[in-house]
Amino acid sequence: MEFLKAIAAKEAQDIIHTYPVSPHTEVVDINEVLGRVLADNVVAEEDIPPFSRSLVDGFAVKAKDTQGAKETNPVLLYLKGEIRIGQEAGMMLENGSCIYLSTGAMIPQGCDGVVMQEYTRKMGDAVEITRAVYRGENICYTGEDIRKESTILHKGRRLSPFDLGALSALGITGAWVYKKPSIALLSSGDEIIEVSQKPAPGQIRDINRYTIASSLQNSGAVVTFTGIAKDDMEDITDHLRASVKHDMILVSGGSSKGERDYITAAIEKLGGEIRFHGINIKPGKPTIFGSLWGKPIFGLPGHPVSCMMVVIRFVLPLVRRLEGETETEQQRTVGVLTTNIPSSYGIEEYVRVRTDYRESGCSITPIFAKSSVISSLSQASGYVIVPEGKEGFEQGDEAVVYYFD
Repeated sequence: MEFLKAIAAKEAQDIIHTYPVSPHTEVVDINEVLGRVLADNVVAEEDIPPFSRSLVDGFAVKAKDTQGAKETNPVLLYLKGEIRIGQEAGMMLENGSCIYLSTGAMIPQGCDGVVMQEYTRKMGDAVEITRAVYRGENICYTGEDIRKESTILHKGRRLSPFDLGALSALGITGAWVYKKPSIALLSSGDEIIEVSQKPAPGQIRDINRYTIASSLQNSGAVVTFTGIAKDDMEDITDHLRASVKHDMILVSGGSSKGERDYITAAIEKLGGEIRFHGINIKPGKPTIFGSLWGKPIFGLPGHPVSCMMVVIRFVLPLVRRLEGETETEQQRTVGVLTTNIPSSYGIEEYVRVRTDYRESGCSITPIFAKSSVISSLSQASGYVIVPEGKEGFEQGDEAVVYYFD
């Protein structure tokens, strides 16, 4: 394959999106299921709440009995007892009477409204009602929260703390979820050293290992670092062989054209296939995507910013598919540019930006830095996409910011 006969970003995304994946499933205890992706719909087997209950401390009434009640002209109802939380409502509410209820207590038969205690005055065996209530006021009815046989959570949803609340309300102690994908991460290059070492002239610490791994782990994947391979065909091939059991393989560095870059050759030597080599984007053009042992494999640019922009735009969507996720919309906002963003026509460019919120709205300030400057990512809130057919943006233009988090 001819190197850097670059394809458009949309074409690259389509190739990656259509790559076949078959994530496996497992049952995980509710204590460990946060952040996992549902492998099946969750259908309620009971009503929540299972009985109608009071939302306040107050008095169960018939709404019609409170009509016209006000501070200067209260309605007098006879007190017929009380129902505490956790007790079964074993009494019937009669016309002209009321029953005291604590918050969460079961609604007695015949009641269709609850008067808050603040709008009542106790008068011996009777209660003055100083405010009328409408039917259903301060009552949570049977099944009003969750209706029996309804689908409350859908397959492909990443579970949030609030979802766990819904599961626990239904007494569900475990859920079918997709297994976390196992991803092999390999760094390559004679110049790359461990972060614990002091670089000699010409050497650099392995930045990409940590930015890539943390991004994937934050998404829910399990990352195994397989080591640093030298610019040597045999060494790279050996490291790739160690990745055979994983669901995806990522190689950081060695994707650009050069006589000592062996990634594409090593993939093909091991029987793999290169789907594309080069995307018409900036930064990140020298990106490889292919298949090896039926697993997706990426060759990522070595420069830290280029590497991470490719991970965000192209790798993470496939990781989420391996996790079974269907709701993958990236968080974004619209703001106004504080300065011009120049760009080359015919290339899709990702510009790091900082967002600031003021009374007038969101302002967007570009961070102009080279693709090797990792600190620019730390300073940025997200990025703006300049499309292929646009020669940048002007100060005052509206733009969409895609957040990193």
